[in-house]
Amino acid sequence: MTPLSFLLTVFLFALAWLVLTKGGKKSKGKFPPGPRGLPLLGNLTQVGCRMHVVLREWAKQYGSIFSIQLGLEKIVVVDDYKLMKEIFNEPAFSGRPQNEVFLGMSQGNYGVINSEGSTWETQRRFTLRHLRDFGFGKNYMENLIQDEVKEILDWLKGEEGRLVNLNRKFSLAVLNALWSITSGKRYPQNDSTLTNMLDSSIRAFNSLSETGLLLFAPWARHLAPGLTGWNTLQASIGEMTSFFKKTVHEHKETFSGDHIRDFVDHYIQEIEATTDPKSSFHQEEGYKHLSATVGDLFQAGAETTSTTLVWAVLYLTSHPTIQEKMQEEIDRVVGNSRLPTLQDRASMPYTESVIFEVLRMSSLVPSGLFHRAIENKEFHGYVIPKGTWIIGNLWSVHNNPEIWGDPENFRPERFLSEDGTKAKKHEALVPFQVGKRACLGEPLARDTIFLFLASIFQKFQVGPDPENPKLDFEPMIGFILVPKPFNVVMKERH
Repeated sequence: MTPLSFLLTVFLFALAWLVLTKGGKKSKGKFPPGPRGLPLLGNLTQVGCRMHVVLREWAKQYGSIFSIQLGLEKIVVVDDYKLMKEIFNEPAFSGRPQNEVFLGMSQGNYGVINSEGSTWETQRRFTLRHLRDFGFGKNYMENLIQDEVKEILDWLKGEEGRLVNLNRKFSLAVLNALWSITSGKRYPQNDSTLTNMLDSSIRAFNSLSETGLLLFAPWARHLAPGLTGWNTLQASIGEMTSFFKKTVHEHKETFSGDHIRDFVDHYIQEIEATTDPKSSFHQEEGYKHLSATVGDLFQAGAETTSTTLVWAVLYLTSHPTIQEKMQEEIDRVVGNSRLPTLQDRASMPYTESVIFEVLRMSSLVPSGLFHRAIENKEFHGYVIPKGTWIIGNLWSVHNNPEIWGDPENFRPERFLSEDGTKAKKHEALVPFQVGKRACLGEPLARDTIFLFLASIFQKFQVGPDPENPKLDFEPMIGFILVPKPFNVVMKERH
């Protein structure tokens, strides 16, 4: 194909997409202002790889509510956390993007992340209730996490004095803990099933990170499925979906209402009790939602929680005084004869403040998960048409000097009460997003981060690579902000 014919094909595909998907969607009223873009591409070439940074600069020019166009998608950007809370609590803006990429990730609009309307409300309510009953803050869940903590501590003892990279170890440990809570099954950390699950997840995230075309111009997959990452994404999603469906099938075959083993069993129990054919829990429809929900919990929780732990190690390694102060608190509250527990957390405000500051500084998912208007709706003088995507720039909120004073500095004390006895979560700290669709796994993520972090720094002093002591805080750009690979040296404290 010649360059000219390629461009013509791109144009024709885009024109067809525009006619089919955007026709008849004009709305009356004032739309938020924003920068001019290119035909077909919109502002894609302007936002580049650091979209959250560019959006922050545009907010200074156009205000806290403005618009951009990425590919053929009109997007409203919100840059103020109070406005985010308002817009994301509005039912009219509670939808999710419905293109091929998002539908593929959610097994066809099932589960809790990408479903909408009353189906989403029902599925979320059930999932949240049973995760609370079965896991959040309970001894059973804590014991499952502690099993992974103990394994990683044993491994670190064998690596004392050597250079270690904790990225993959954290990923496998967190994934195993999450999978144990969800499906009741724990794998050895070198098990191929566990490592294959992790690798498939990483490939899926990477394929979305390599190019924005898939998210904002999914028609491009027809032209260059390899270059856009479509082939990799499809293969990775297929591998994970097969595994989730297999897990559900195995539970279905061995299910006993007298012995509920895990979250999947709770869900099957609900399916078995549902007789209303209109219910999203009814028979095969229920099993489709279950498989997708298992995938949602896996994909949303494992990589983000483990990456937060990596950021925490990076910041504490580069700030030895803060590391030492946190360890003094751990020693005072916990001692060394046992591991930290969730019950200790209320007595460890400095450790909790360190975690808050890591969440703020890392801003792991800088723009959160996208929302979609499911009806025409006015918001602060602007009319947002049905189908418009909505982004909250969480990274910008976390780096706003008007809120934090010195956002560029790693300073946990900003979250401490004046007398230092309590950790105070600032309302502008929104790493798990806000509103009706805020991350339902926040309690589990925070519990996991606390148990891993407090236990590791109870047992080990963590220092930089003596041959390469300068640490890089500039993240690798992608769907989530991940630290560049780095090594540390572990030294037992007691």
